[in-house]
Amino acid sequence: MTLCSCQYFQLYNVPLDRLVCEVTELCPEGCSCIKRPHNRSFEVSCPPATLNSLPYHLPNPNKPAPKRGRFELRFAGSSMKYLESRDYFVNTSRLDVSRSQIETVTDEAWRALQSVDQVDLSGNHLVTLPRLLQRGNITFVWIALHNNPLSCECDQSWLAEWLRSLGSTVHQPDSVKCNSPEWLQNRSIVSLQPGDYCRNPSLERALNALKVRVDRIALLVQIIFFIYLLTILLILHF
Repeated sequence: MTLCSCQYFQLYNVPLDRLVCEVTELCPEGCSCIKRPHNRSFEVSCPPATLNSLPYHLPNPNKPAPKRGRFELRFAGSSMKYLESRDYFVNTSRLDVSRSQIETVTDEAWRALQSVDQVDLSGNHLVTLPRLLQRGNITFVWIALHNNPLSCECDQSWLAEWLRSLGSTVHQPDSVKCNSPEWLQNRSIVSLQPGDYCRNPSLERALNALKVRVDRIALLVQIIFFIYLLTILLILHF
């Protein structure tokens, strides 16, 4: 059901940029679905904590007229933990799932999200990203990844290079930071070099301190041994 008749906007002399069409058919429960003919956008907006997963089906973005509508999916603050691929991504201009509880994005979803003009994954619970992003040459028009507790352990050493390869398509790139390990915490990932990942400064300092102690003990043993030999020689001499 459509709560306005877009094709009659000229009859009522309504400016096109002020005309909105509310669509209820297939609109997710608790959400609003609004088509704006003047820019052909189709906004699906769901209040925080409404969604536990992405809807499987959405209204036809080409209805009501004019055709060729594109989704703007405003799902910020959702309860979803997994982001899966959906067929309607190909007709989506913006996906906002920021400040949700997403821990995992499936490989299929990463591939499909390339067709979305703006992808906002900021403020979620992403810890590791799949190497598929680099090996599969996954790129984006615009993506936000900041405020995720990202790992910068050895197995994620490819991440800095991949983020740098995206250039200006990454929103606030300097705010995409390491959450672990402790010695890299709050470091901007794009600033890291390969050698920064697999070294532990605290462990290195401990090993260096141990080496110094071992060297001192070795020197002391040599001195004691020298004194012992000297004592033996003196006894034999007299």
